[in-house]
Amino acid sequence: MVIEIRRATEDDWQILRDVRLAALQQAPFAFGSTYERERNFDEQTWRARLSNLDGPTFLAFDGDAVVGIDGLYTEEGKRILVAMWVAPDARRGGVGKALTRAVIDWVAARRDERLLLGVAEDNGPARRLYESLGFQFTGKAEPLHSDPTRKTLEMELRLSTER
Repeated sequence: MVIEIRRATEDDWQILRDVRLAALQQAPFAFGSTYERERNFDEQTWRARLSNLDGPTFLAFDGDAVVGIDGLYTEEGKRILVAMWVAPDARRGGVGKALTRAVIDWVAARRDERLLLGVAEDNGPARRLYESLGFQFTGKAEPLHSDPTRKTLEMELRLSTER
């Protein structure tokens, strides 16, 4: 598998839609949103997600096939990694790590001091991936938006601002 990571543009809205909906169907337990919520989003909504300069989306390709997604948004000055997913047949091949590194590099290039994320408490593979990249638990938790009976745990990565 030869993986190419690239930042998505507004013209990739259909690719984003397809991979996001696949992720929500395949791993509903891992996201704050739901397939039912996003399946009827229109083209304008998908394009708007990709036009955000403070929140790029990265796609992982194996040839022509999209095998992963990772995104970022900024809220109250905080950079937050969101929507990370790797297709089941591409897992354990470094795709998740490469996608997350693309987000980390984007944040670091802006000299931000930290990157946050939320991970479902019972998503062991994602937790191990983030820990392997240096993320640490902050001790904060909140109900998962898509299933309030479960928790999402906050993790952060401290970034060096010296370059």
